[in-house]
Amino acid sequence: MNRGKNTKSPNSDEYMNRFGSPEWDDRPTDQLTGTSEEIDENERYQPTVELKPIDENNWYECTKLEVSDEQKNVFPVPAVYWLAESAYCGFTPLAVYTGEELIGFAVYAVDPDDGSYWIMAYMIDHKFQHKGLGRSGMEELVRYIHDKHGCDKIVLGHRAENERASRLYASLGFEEVGRDGIEIIRELTLSKAR
Repeated sequence: MNRGKNTKSPNSDEYMNRFGSPEWDDRPTDQLTGTSEEIDENERYQPTVELKPIDENNWYECTKLEVSDEQKNVFPVPAVYWLAESAYCGFTPLAVYTGEELIGFAVYAVDPDDGSYWIMAYMIDHKFQHKGLGRSGMEELVRYIHDKHGCDKIVLGHRAENERASRLYASLGFEEVGRDGIEIIRELTLSKAR
């Protein structure tokens, strides 16, 4: 989980004022290679998205999530891989729902070297893309990690050729802080206040 040079990111008050900070219950809880979120500005709205633990009730459905064939070059690792790795590497997998419908998954972890929180994977199934759900899910994931752990920064990476992910993350305040091989590393700075 190496990261690049530190740069100034938007402060957390600005971020939380923009996206809100809901109260959380005590729910337990990329190589991010991409997200596939891109919608027409005229269609932008904020759909309701909820994060739930991946457990014995939904893990199999999560393995069926996939990106489109065209996106496999920027998100080549299937969901089942992330679930298996999470079980053995201390990662936290979460299912992304809209209503009762499973639409994607996210995986995050803590870097043992510096205590930063990394979004390791984030994916919205191809059937639910271009509806604002990827953006809403990422906003919810940032709030979840911040509220649950009180962290001061969240880091992620995406393939350089994944322009959709690049635009989404930049629009949410993730700033490029370096490059690690084939990935662009981005960081969002937040306050530690819960």
